[in-house]
Amino acid sequence: MTLIQTLRPEALAAPESGIVAVVNYGRLREGLIPLWAGEGDLPTPSFITDAASKALAGGETFYTWQRGIPDLRQALARYYARHFGKTFP
Repeated sequence: MTLIQTLRPEALAAPESGIVAVVNYGRLREGLIPLWAGEGDLPTPSFITDAASKALAGGETFYTWQRGIPDLRQALARYYARHFGKTFP
């Protein structure tokens, strides 16, 4: 028995989401960069994949705080203040 065969008929009858239609349409367009799905046109740089691997190996496998990681939020606020003169609470 396949995984699909284990699904209830109601699940199999569920309509595709609208984004699936957009993605399928976009796949047929040569040269289109699929930004709608958070994808770019270049491979992920190694410094990002290395950091992700390190974080996962270190046990960081859960969601962050709803409003973001406090230290990162503070660092970003300082960056914006320094570069753009914009302050955040």
